[in-house]
Amino acid sequence: MSIAQNNIAEFITFLYKKKKNIAPPAALLEGWKALSNEEIDVQLDGLFASWGLGEAEKKQEINAFFKETLFAPKPQAAPKMPPPPPPRPQPQQTLPAVRRKPAAWKRSLWVVAVIVLLLAGYTGFRYMSYAGASYIYTITDNVSVRNEEKEIVARLDLFEVKSNIPSYQKMKAIDDKIYYRGIDNSDKTYPCRKVLLQENNFMAYLFNRQGQFGYVNTNYVVDNVKEFNLYQTAFKEIKTNKAENADLKALYRKIIIGSMSLDAGMENKYIAIHAGGIPRSAVDATFAVIKQPVTENVKYVIIAGMSDGYYYSFEGDIKSNNFTAPQKIMVINAEGQTEPLSGNYRFMNKDGNIILYDCIRAAATNYEAKKDDNGKIVAFAYKEPSLLQQIFE
Repeated sequence: MSIAQNNIAEFITFLYKKKKNIAPPAALLEGWKALSNEEIDVQLDGLFASWGLGEAEKKQEINAFFKETLFAPKPQAAPKMPPPPPPRPQPQQTLPAVRRKPAAWKRSLWVVAVIVLLLAGYTGFRYMSYAGASYIYTITDNVSVRNEEKEIVARLDLFEVKSNIPSYQKMKAIDDKIYYRGIDNSDKTYPCRKVLLQENNFMAYLFNRQGQFGYVNTNYVVDNVKEFNLYQTAFKEIKTNKAENADLKALYRKIIIGSMSLDAGMENKYIAIHAGGIPRSAVDATFAVIKQPVTENVKYVIIAGMSDGYYYSFEGDIKSNNFTAPQKIMVINAEGQTEPLSGNYRFMNKDGNIILYDCIRAAATNYEAKKDDNGKIVAFAYKEPSLLQQIFE
């Protein structure tokens, strides 16, 4: 025997009278009768739970209900009596309705429900913020990620490395704010982004757990995946030469990429270092990239050969983030003819001037850097060697 649609109204009446010694309101009974059998089970469980009663007490009440309704003696029909005369109408005195206070358990349920809804809304909002948080990407190797105590707890690298410290190529930033953080006991601070140390850790993000966040210098990261892909492509060959890779600092890389991003045709090109096939001593005496300062630590002209065989200048200002699209470096031959510089060349210093080193012939050339009116290198021009140079060369 169970409580279902066919007897729920009687059972609620039984409980209501037992609790309050009065019949339940008709609206309450209609509400229970409108439920399905499955909903009745769920709602009864909730009702008994709100009274602090469990499954055993629920069964006791159901058994008592059936015992009373099934086995109680049925009342005998009263003998028919003639109807009494209609009573004389009496003046009615209307009494004010007594306003009943809601049961304490109902008030508690409402409070709990409101709190649960608020928590669910806040958690949902925070999760949407977490899911929509952007990544930041490194633009160079071995970028330190420090915790609140300024200790290095992770690193960012353009290319995956094996290290005792966890290495990442991207990390999730918790917001777009700039945090000024120190790296030692001095008063000097650096602009940083705040990142999650473990990407798939929503609970740490939700509760802002100590030790789950790090800080990384903004000078070495970008938040644009296309720009990150440019970095990975542009420097994939130069990373094979330890000295060249170390010498090409982040500010130079930023200028190269800032300039390349203005020319869609540069998207898949990379810096060619032309270090193969020449003596090691020649590699050490030459260089693949020219870094010409216009304003020290701010504005530079960078010159390098690219994988398409041509040489380009990349100009930019890292303070204002103003960059110029790549320009081809020209070569002026002995006859005065000008054309784009192409081939396998490196650069070397000779008597205070920058000249071209021919990697095919493994020999220095007579082509010397030529500057424009602003002092920027724009070409390499043939310079006739002196008689003394011809004798010794």
